[in-house]
Order: sequence, then C-alpha cells, then structure tokens
Amino acid sequence: MPRRILIHPGFHKTGTSSMQHFLWVNRERLAEHADILLLRHLKPTAKLCMTFSALQNPYVLTDMVEEMDTIIAAHVPPGDRDLVISCEGFSGHLPGWTKVESYAAAPITASYLSLYLAERFPEAEQMFVLTTREAEGWLWSSWRHHLMSHRLKDDFDTFAPRIRPAADLANVAAEIAAAIAPVSAYVLPLEEAATHPQGPGGALIELLDLPEDLRASLVPVPPGNRGPDSALATQYLELNRSSLTDAAVKAEKLRLAEAAGVGGWSNV
Repeated sequence: MPRRILIHPGFHKTGTSSMQHFLWVNRERLAEHADILLLRHLKPTAKLCMTFSALQNPYVLTDMVEEMDTIIAAHVPPGDRDLVISCEGFSGHLPGWTKVESYAAAPITASYLSLYLAERFPEAEQMFVLTTREAEGWLWSSWRHHLMSHRLKDDFDTFAPRIRPAADLANVAAEIAAAIAPVSAYVLPLEEAATHPQGPGGALIELLDLPEDLRASLVPVPPGNRGPDSALATQYLELNRSSLTDAAVKAEKLRLAEAAGVGGWSNV
C-alpha cells in the first residue's frame, strides 16, 4: 500500500488543539506506522502562510519549498510510513486578526502544500481533512481567542457581524476541495469528531490504515486549551480598551489566565 499523507490544515477553533495533543501524546505508539508534523516542526511554513493571509502577496510563499524541504529532511525519516501533518497555520491567521477578515488565503496555501507534497512524494495518496464547527460556536470561540491573543477592542456584537461570512466553514472547505482537486478532501465537523470514543484526535486519524490493536491502544486526551468564560472575556476586553501599555496588558492577561486555568496545550 502506498504511503498516505493526511493533511489537516484546520480550521482554527474546531478541536485542532485536542487533535494535535492526541497526536503528540501518542507519537511513540504511532511511530512505526506514521510520522507526525505539528506546529513545533512547521513554524517556518506556518508563518509564511499566516503572513500571506494578511498581505495577500504570492511572493511571500516563494520560500515554502525550501522551508518544507528542510522540515522534511529533519523530521521525516526514509521509509513508507504514513505522514500526518496537522497545523491550522496552513490556513493563515484566524479571521479577525489584523488585516485578515476571511479564509480567502486557505485555498491558495492548501494548493501550494498539496503540489509540494505531490512533487516530493509522487507515489503517496494525499487526504485533506478539514475540521469545521457550527457558525455561532466558532464565532464565540474566535472572539474570545482574539481577546486573549491581541488587543481586540470590539465587543462580540460588533465582532460577530463583521467576521460572520468567514464562519461558513463548510463553504471554505468546498473552496479548498476545488483548489486541490483531484486530491481527496474530507469534512469533519467538531460536533461529530467529539463523539469518537478517543475524542477528536481519534476521529482525525480514522483515515489511516492502522492495525486495530494499535488503534485501540491509543490514549485519549482530556479537554484542554479552554477559552475564557464570559466574565473573563469581559475583563480581557476592558484591558484591551484600557490605557495600559501592551506589556502591562499582556502580563495581566497571563495572570488572569493562570488564575482561571485557561489555555493549556500550545506549540504541540
């Protein structure tokens, strides 16, 4: 059977952290059958895609081949093991970031990645898995994420109408599927993935041809990377709108997050 390459480029706020933590926790169990590439390995290319999403300048992506060659050489040993790539940075910045109102960049960056992998692994079967979420939950989670990560000053009632077109993740997934055709693209809603016995991570790797005993041995991970509740989000919004310096706001947000047990897995 040819190598399978499972590419999971997001979307953000659709259980991606849980899926990636699952892959990281189980990397040694999976090592005989699959190599794993996550943000910790893919930072240079993720940065290129995120920058492209803000600038919309194709020149930004010219270094992707060189960066990916370096990553593959360092982290994917010779052989025919499957390859799992999971990093929402390949879809650009989360909409709502400065100069980013949509996932318009995602079909382009997905096609770049797919073409690269086809050239480097011509015998491999590529499979894109695009994780989605119902619009209101995605908007609420995205707003809270932005409150934590930078100085967003919009309340939810201002943020949501502005970003709502980007919340149609099924439509973005269809645009990516068209851009990478004839490569297969699968849509995995978070609401479905969460019902898997091993959680969203187990649902993500269902497409891999793993032995049943190995699949059964994989360790589920508890919920993590929790966002702020409504009260904490209000505190973040007040900080973002305050006259405090960026450094002071960042430090206070960190203190509040640690006190509330918010966040968790990162840089997996």
